[in-house]
Amino acid sequence: MLRSTKALGVLVTGGAGFIGSHLVEQLLGAGHRVVIFDNLSSGSRSWSDQHLSSGLLEFIQADVMEIGQLATAMKGVEAVWHLAGNIDIPGGLHQTDLDLRYSVVGTYNVLEAMRRSNVRDILFASSGAVYGNLSRDDQVSEDVGPLLPMSLYAAGKLGAESMISGYCHLFGLRGLIFRFGNIVGSRMTRGAIHDFIAKLSRTPDHLEILGDGHQRKPYLLVEDCLAAMGFAFQSASLTETQPVDIFNIAVDSTTSAQAIGHMVIEEMGLKGVSVTFTGGEQGWPGDQPQVRMSSAKLASMGWNASRTSDDAVREAIRRMLRQKVASGF
Repeated sequence: MLRSTKALGVLVTGGAGFIGSHLVEQLLGAGHRVVIFDNLSSGSRSWSDQHLSSGLLEFIQADVMEIGQLATAMKGVEAVWHLAGNIDIPGGLHQTDLDLRYSVVGTYNVLEAMRRSNVRDILFASSGAVYGNLSRDDQVSEDVGPLLPMSLYAAGKLGAESMISGYCHLFGLRGLIFRFGNIVGSRMTRGAIHDFIAKLSRTPDHLEILGDGHQRKPYLLVEDCLAAMGFAFQSASLTETQPVDIFNIAVDSTTSAQAIGHMVIEEMGLKGVSVTFTGGEQGWPGDQPQVRMSSAKLASMGWNASRTSDDAVREAIRRMLRQKVASGF
């Protein structure tokens, strides 16, 4: 879709966020007309304002809880990239309806607005978190189960996936569900890389890592993530009887929290940094300490990530440090 021969009208919920803002740039670069729908709870208009003069971009500052606003935003739209949702995973511990509202109800609102507006295609940003502890030992594929989430964030994503499947089977929509590994790059507002840089900027001689540091997860650059989504949109075969498909977007390799800490220290040019750990297998309640996701399904169709997990992490650190120098965060 990113390099489609036909220009499309595309709605991007969460289009002012980390992944969404990169997506918007790529869609505009390919000549598509884009509507950003974002409440700016974690995103920034500054990442897209420069494109408003192109005539291809519209920015609607609104919340996915506002179904009327969503229906208005659907005018002239042919596809929805649904990236909006709660990104504060530990926050669900304290505000227990956060993921229910913004993942499940918010996704229902998007789907209902699509149904009313005759918009058929939805690409949804889910998460490998839905696999729960099934990801502990072996790489998990898209057909593994049962899925038993370990956090309300993961439960919300799984609920949203179910809503998409129900709407697609009942109302003629077509859905692609993408279960992300850890996506990294510039403009991140959360995650280990962002947090380690922030901590070391405050205390250059000490880094505290949550958990025991042995947590291992697959990291993927944001441009690889978007390329995989676009590739699947162009290549997946959805039918009337099978209107939904699910894809892992990850790499086969993983990187530990401890390794990320050492890479950040190296890239920041720091010496003599003491590293301590809070202890325990999990970084926080609901964290998946070991995540291994199979990307064989997309690979069998012809897509592969451009970098290993370690290489993606190091490149993302460099981008975040350049961003810090340019603007601070």
